[in-house]
Amino acid sequence: MKKMEAQQLAIEKSKVIIEYIFQILSDSEKVNATMEFSNDKVENQNMVILDINVPKRNFKRSLNLGITSDHENVLFAQLFDDLLETFLPHETMGITKYYSIKSMHPSFTGIDATNTLGSRITINFNSSGTEFMHLVENYQAKYNAFVENMNNNTFESNEGLKK
Repeated sequence: MKKMEAQQLAIEKSKVIIEYIFQILSDSEKVNATMEFSNDKVENQNMVILDINVPKRNFKRSLNLGITSDHENVLFAQLFDDLLETFLPHETMGITKYYSIKSMHPSFTGIDATNTLGSRITINFNSSGTEFMHLVENYQAKYNAFVENMNNNTFESNEGLKK
C-alpha cells in the first residue's frame, strides 16, 4: 500500500469511525464502550484493526480498516482532525484531551468521547513513536486553542453583560 492510497482510505474510514461514535453516544441510556486499535495479520499483511465493544448492548465488532500498519499514522492524523472538527463544537457530545495511563495491564493511550448523559467511549490508540507523538501534540494544540477561544468568547460575553 502506498501512502497516497492510505490517505484516500483514511478519509473514508475516519468517517465510519465517527459514525460509530455518534451511534453509540446517541443511545438514550448511559453506556460505556471501548474502541481499541491494534494490528493484525490479514492475508500476509499487517493491517490496522479497530475493535468496538458496547457491553450494555451486547455489541462487538472487529473492523479491518484496510490500511497497513506502516501507514496507521495517516489514519490517526485524519481521525484526530475529524474528532476535533466534529465533537469540539457539538452541543451534547464531546471529546477529552489525549491522555495516557501506564499500568501493568491494560495500558491506555488515547481519548474519551462523551455525551451529556454520562456515556463514555474510551478510544485506545495503542500507539507510540515520534511521528505519533507529533500527531498527539498537534491534537492537543488544536484542542487547547479551541478551549482558549471558547473561554475568550465567554469572557467577552460576560463583559458585555456587565455594561
